[in-house]
Amino acid sequence: MGESGGMKRNIEGFHQAARKINDRINNVGDLWRDSNYASLQKQMGKLSKASRAVIEGGERTCASIDKFFSIANERI
Repeated sequence: MGESGGMKRNIEGFHQAARKINDRINNVGDLWRDSNYASLQKQMGKLSKASRAVIEGGERTCASIDKFFSIANERI
């Protein structure tokens, strides 16, 4: 997993938590259809987009960390 292993585990945990929240909101939607639910679902869409940006940024950061340490180890 490289030098960024702990960070990758945290990113995956965040991803799973965001997915679980989204799935549960969608499951409740089968029973709960009103304006409050529609608002909640809209907010979850925004949260999902923001979460995706965090996850993608974290993955790029992990790749950069691993590449940095790979290059650093070549010079030793």
